[in-house]
Amino acid sequence: MKPMLYIVSTPIGNLKDFSERGKETLAEVDIILCEDTRVTRKLLENIGVEKKLITYNDHTARSIIPNIINSMKKDITYALVSDAGTPLISDPGFKLINACIKNNIKYTAIPGACSVITALVLSGQATNRFLFDGFAELQNLEELSKINSTIILFESANRINKTLENIKLYFDNRTISIVREITKIFEEVITGDCDYLLAHIAQNPLKGEIVIVISSPLQAQNSKLYELKPLIEDLKDKISTKTLSEILSKFSGLSKNSIYNFIEKLKK
Repeated sequence: MKPMLYIVSTPIGNLKDFSERGKETLAEVDIILCEDTRVTRKLLENIGVEKKLITYNDHTARSIIPNIINSMKKDITYALVSDAGTPLISDPGFKLINACIKNNIKYTAIPGACSVITALVLSGQATNRFLFDGFAELQNLEELSKINSTIILFESANRINKTLENIKLYFDNRTISIVREITKIFEEVITGDCDYLLAHIAQNPLKGEIVIVISSPLQAQNSKLYELKPLIEDLKDKISTKTLSEILSKFSGLSKNSIYNFIEKLKK
């Protein structure tokens, strides 16, 4: 095995998702850096591997990176793993990668499961442009609402109600998907607006790991335009496009220009 840092993706729920290359890498490296030694030790027991584990997280990164770099210069090989999924996604792994770059130490990634991408795929929201912003924070929501892309957030079950109430303040009329327990037995995708989701959760309290996927403004606008389509089809030949656009704009909250352009496309 070449002396370098191996960034190894681990399963996010279903242990069968662990790649053979990932297993082989953990079996061959000298030391494994992990978020929680208890979690990683269980994973290693499952694949029949025993290794030295070192806790690498926000609290330890700064103090242990110099030692890691020095030992890699002496041909000690390391693997970096997270508790679940792909390292560096909402964790401090990037600090170690930057240190490797500065010290000309080679590194590579062993691809695998990633809850952000899997949730996006399961949500049915637009995938051509998306932004991941880690755990939901109230102070970020207003800024995020102005970005024309699908928004992806992490959240915990005990905060989901409050977060949906906050999302409702800034993401009016957006379609939202709650994706939870990805790849596990109780995997679930719930989609609707904030009111629908809050009502659903009131009757069916959520458990487990949650990813929130919020539709883009354009996607939300297009969805609302198509809701108006039957009415537009009925009136487009009876009322001028300008007048119909003005009426429907007041009714729907959509801009007159977007409705006008939509009507013109339907006429063609």
